[in-house]
Amino acid sequence: DLPKFTLVGATTRAGMLTPPLRDRFGVVSHLEFYSVADLKKIILRSADVFQVEIDTEGAEEMARRSRGTPRLANRLLRRVRDFAQVKYDGRITKEVAQFALDLLEVDRLGL
Repeated sequence: DLPKFTLVGATTRAGMLTPPLRDRFGVVSHLEFYSVADLKKIILRSADVFQVEIDTEGAEEMARRSRGTPRLANRLLRRVRDFAQVKYDGRITKEVAQFALDLLEVDRLGL
């Protein structure tokens, strides 16, 4: 006898699940992506944790290119931070973020 339990599943590729598997979940919810404003707050907080000097325009530039995903926003922050420390004075501005993200081939849509 198996005791009652709750199973929670999460995917970013729901279309790849077979209908029989998808039908086994009683409740299916779709989450919204983070807004640019929310991602900017996350980037500014992470920059503080990483002890990186950043201005709000630099954070916003990275937030716009993060495709609504905090994990990607933090990854971009680490890459731009590395670039700022090696090529510039270590401070992330809008111009530094744009140049680094363009060099990394992360376009305006985050692709």
